[in-house]
Amino acid sequence: MATQQAARVTHGDEAVEEIYYRKGDIDFCFLLNRRQHNLRVFDYRVGNYQQKRDFFDRIAKAEGLRKVFTVVEKQDSKSWRSVGFSREGAIPGYFRTADAYIMSRVYTDEGEPIQGGAPKLNPPNMPTPVVTETGYTKPRGWTSEIIKDIKHLEEMTAKLGTTFHYAPFRRSVFNPDVAIAAKLAKRELWFGAETDSSFGHAKLDFITPPKKEAEMQATQYGLCLLLDELANMQTAAVFALVHADDQLSSRAYGELGFKVTGRLTDHIFREDGYIGTQIWHRRITTAITQKMLAAATS
Repeated sequence: MATQQAARVTHGDEAVEEIYYRKGDIDFCFLLNRRQHNLRVFDYRVGNYQQKRDFFDRIAKAEGLRKVFTVVEKQDSKSWRSVGFSREGAIPGYFRTADAYIMSRVYTDEGEPIQGGAPKLNPPNMPTPVVTETGYTKPRGWTSEIIKDIKHLEEMTAKLGTTFHYAPFRRSVFNPDVAIAAKLAKRELWFGAETDSSFGHAKLDFITPPKKEAEMQATQYGLCLLLDELANMQTAAVFALVHADDQLSSRAYGELGFKVTGRLTDHIFREDGYIGTQIWHRRITTAITQKMLAAATS
C-alpha cells in the first residue's frame, strides 16, 4: 500500500491520514480518521465492489473502526448497496448537477459488519425552527474578519478542532479553507467552511458551537457573514454535519432555512461514546445572504 504523509488535525499524532491504494484493477483513495473511528472512501469507480468491501472490512477490524462510508452519485449507490452498504442520507446538489448519497457500513465493537446497517438514528425531539431571513442584528462589541490564510486556519484547527470534534470531509483538505474569526467580549468565535469550487458546494462547521441560549445571536450572525462570503465565492449549496443532541446548533441552522436531509448513525466518537449526526443543507445565493444581513448593515 502506498501512502502519502497527510496534514494532521492536531500536531504530533496520526489521527487523520489520506491513503492511496492501488492493486490490480482496484485504484482508489480513502480518508482514515482514527480519532472518529471512521473511514471515508473516495472511489474512482474502478475495481470490483466486493473486493473493495472486503478490503475495508479488513481495515475496519485492524483499526477498530465503527464505520466505513462513501459519498456517491445516485447511479453508483446501487452497487454499494449490493455489497452491504446502507444509504443514510443525501446531500442535494453535492455534484453541482446531481445529488450525493452517503452509503455506510457500520461495525460492532468486535469489527464485524452489522447486517442491514446499525439501528437508525433517532435524534431527540426538538421544536420546529421558525425560519427567519429578515436580517440578524450585529451583537454589541462584535469584531470579525475573513480568514483565508492557510497557516492561520491550520493553527486554529489544531487549537480548537479536537475540542469541537472537527472532522475533515474532502480530499487533501484537513482544515477549513475559509473562516469568519470573531471576538465578542472575551470569547473567540470561529465559523469555518471547506469549499469545493469544482462542484460549487461547501461544508460548514461551527468550530465554536453555541453552548447556551445567550450565544445564539452571535452564532447566527457569524453564520450569516460566512454564508455571504461563500455566496460571493459562487458557492451554490452548503451543508453541515451536526451532532444529533446539539439542539442549539440545529436550531441555528433551522432558523436560517436549512433542512435535514440525512441522519448518520455513530458518525462521531467523543468522550461519552459514539453519537450520530444530522445532515443540514440549503442552497444559497448572493441575494438571500444580503437579505439576511440587511438589518445589520442598515
